[in-house]
Amino acid sequence: MNHTNLTNLLQEPSDKNRTDKMIIPVRCFSCGKPIAHEWQAFKEEKKKGGDLKKALDKAGLKRQCCRAIFMSQVDAIDIISKYQRG
Repeated sequence: MNHTNLTNLLQEPSDKNRTDKMIIPVRCFSCGKPIAHEWQAFKEEKKKGGDLKKALDKAGLKRQCCRAIFMSQVDAIDIISKYQRG
């Protein structure tokens, strides 16, 4: 993503339902397994009203360290994007 696209993305009005603006770690901090591509499946299952365990299983997250990252994810991009790069 180039700088202009990033700037346009940050200047869009905040939309609480958008998931393409989330800051998700690409890899698990502990084991190094790629996990970012599983975020959409996790969010969709969670949105359907399924329980957390079912959503994590459906996303294919088996390891405890990877599951912890998804369970502790805070959607803070709207707060972070208010600040300008200095």
